[in-house]
Amino acid sequence: MRTAAKIMASVQAMFGKTSTRTRFEAVKAIMNSCMKLGTPVRDHLLRIMAHFNEVEIHGSSIDQQTQVGMILETLPDSFIPFKTNYVLNKMDLNLTVLINELQTFEGMIKSKHGEANMVVASSSSSKKKKKKKIIDKRNASLKAKKKVSKTENKAAKEIVFMYLN
Repeated sequence: MRTAAKIMASVQAMFGKTSTRTRFEAVKAIMNSCMKLGTPVRDHLLRIMAHFNEVEIHGSSIDQQTQVGMILETLPDSFIPFKTNYVLNKMDLNLTVLINELQTFEGMIKSKHGEANMVVASSSSSKKKKKKKIIDKRNASLKAKKKVSKTENKAAKEIVFMYLN
């Protein structure tokens, strides 16, 4: 009769090499991830930190400075001022402080340019008019998004300038 220790040793011998593949997949997921526009920075960082934990579970470790660098590389262009400030001021942040700083920066960007919401009401019953309004609404929404992203980058640059001074 086999003991639990022998069974575990046997299973580890058969399937132990899969952790290398899983570790590789976790690191690959970190390097290929990029924060999507509109996603809160906190949610993005929690997802990245879950990948870091997966790497550690499978027997590898990534030092904190490398983790911070990897996180900064996954951020969108609207965070370029933050990244520039981080590099120029030679900041040395742990992950908890980094999350707080990035959330603060994200809040400053959003409060600086505000967010636009559009509502279009229609009382017409004509199908052609409805289709035209839907198309106009989509076009207006796309134009508003482009305008918001341009003002977002401008606001972020202004914030970093104020932050550096």
